[in-house]
Amino acid sequence: MPQFRHHILTQRNVRIGTFAVVIFFLSTLLLTIHHDSWLYWLSYWWMFPIALVIALTVNTLGVSGASLFVPFFILIFPFLATPFTPAQSVQLGLITESFGLSSSAFAFLAFGLVDKKLAVISALGAVPFVIGGALLTIFIPKAILLSMIAVLLVVSVVLIRYKKHFERSREAELTQKKIDTKQVVGEQVTMLSQDGKQYQYCRTKNGYKKRFFGYGLGGFFQGAAGFGIGELGIISMIMSRIPIRIAIGTSHLVVASTAILASIIHVFVSTTASGSEPIPWNLLFMTVPAVVIGGQLAPFVAAKLSTKSLEKFISVLFIGIASALILLVLQEP
Repeated sequence: MPQFRHHILTQRNVRIGTFAVVIFFLSTLLLTIHHDSWLYWLSYWWMFPIALVIALTVNTLGVSGASLFVPFFILIFPFLATPFTPAQSVQLGLITESFGLSSSAFAFLAFGLVDKKLAVISALGAVPFVIGGALLTIFIPKAILLSMIAVLLVVSVVLIRYKKHFERSREAELTQKKIDTKQVVGEQVTMLSQDGKQYQYCRTKNGYKKRFFGYGLGGFFQGAAGFGIGELGIISMIMSRIPIRIAIGTSHLVVASTAILASIIHVFVSTTASGSEPIPWNLLFMTVPAVVIGGQLAPFVAAKLSTKSLEKFISVLFIGIASALILLVLQEP
């Protein structure tokens, strides 16, 4: 009972802290960006429910928020309001994703499902690739950027399917006790989550290499296209024999930190580089609180809905979006 009580209080504190950050972000916008009318801040009010639905969907499935937000801003948003450039779409997707992922990452951290050492090493290994990808967006032509996003969406579909395959393989290994961690050369780890479950695994040199490749390649796409590190990183975690729940929780923290870094770089570039389009902060005024709420509600939604059906839906959606992006590329002069 005391352990359960501590768990509830910890989760509550995480929620309070998360919403405090959102209030600070919104207050900072109001104090630093001066406009005479509230209509400026409320002009994108209809994005709140849209962002909430997207956040619920991606957090329930465990994929990057920007994987839906970036295509949405490129393909659908022009039918609703003045369109953004692909670079602006990436910026909006990254900044929005940073808040949504941070919300869920701290929830995993409070629940005891994050390997802090793996998270720090994986994030630091990905940082140079994130910076390189983010800076390259200045020079990447629109057609190439759209093609990269389309390829990433297709890769995400493949990884969603193979993620389940790797998860089942890992569960089978643990059930049949084919792997004896005492016989594996490396650092033995035992973790206890807030629900009383124990996880035992080994941090090996080969595992670090797999994760470096996954988070490095994913980090480049994260900086350039706004997403990719979550999809590639979680597979590298599972392939290096990290327990599934620990892999998901740790990857959340890595993706959140790299998304924040990529967002900062994009904001800096947009404010200093000549010819760069300004970031529409009034849109973020609506999407940021929506994704934070979505991140907190997602676990409850996941418990009620069929994840398998949602995975099929988002796979078809990703393929459709990728096809539309390729058509846009072919129409470019």
